[in-house]
Amino acid sequence: MSVVFHDIQKIEIIVKGEKLDFVQNLMQQAGAQGHTVIRDISGMGDHGFHEGRLLFNDQSSLIMLVAVAKPDVIEKIAAGLVPLFEKNSGVMFVSDAKVARLEKFL
Repeated sequence: MSVVFHDIQKIEIIVKGEKLDFVQNLMQQAGAQGHTVIRDISGMGDHGFHEGRLLFNDQSSLIMLVAVAKPDVIEKIAAGLVPLFEKNSGVMFVSDAKVARLEKFL
């Protein structure tokens, strides 16, 4: 049995935990059908090294949200993030992806 893949786009967003509700609302309003949240992200950026989980503080630790959707939905999400990134640290990545069950993401 072979798998049929469909072209789609993926957006990965890394922000402080305090911005989770903002980004989730933005994704929903843009038409994303779902997303994944990965907490306690560590890494190096232009603000230095960021530790993963900070003791007793989910709001300050970094999170990553990942979603896949049609290009027009990803464009709406990216455009909505521009004002956030003008005043806050964070990053987003957009790339082409393939999914096996396209109906789950439309």
